[in-house]
Amino acid sequence: MRGLCPKKKSRLSPQGKAIAAAHVLLDSAEGRLDEKAAGRRLREEVGLQWSYLTCIQYLSGQEALAAIESLPKGWEENGRTQGHLFGAAVMAAHTVANLRSDGSSLCASYLAQELKGKTVEQWLAEKFDVFREEV
Repeated sequence: MRGLCPKKKSRLSPQGKAIAAAHVLLDSAEGRLDEKAAGRRLREEVGLQWSYLTCIQYLSGQEALAAIESLPKGWEENGRTQGHLFGAAVMAAHTVANLRSDGSSLCASYLAQELKGKTVEQWLAEKFDVFREEV
């Protein structure tokens, strides 16, 4: 049996959602938006009942990471590059992995699982060690 309410879809592509979410997270981190303003902007841009938490959970997931990776070479919007968006995804994954004091994650993101119990610096050091070994 289907639910009584049809599932609403965003008017944005996964890439559009990832870009909007990353801009909101980065603007918040830079002190330009508070949580309520972030939620309002997300609902306006994405078209769903997104909140700041939804934004963070989405950015740490596979769909958003794939969307960010698929941006064209040299992509830039509002002074931000693909690297900035990837940084927002890492920040989001670290948040969902390590925010709760009871140790449980806010979502089941693979990236969040890799970051669990680590600082971003530790995770990056491990990643770069792997890349050095592959070369």
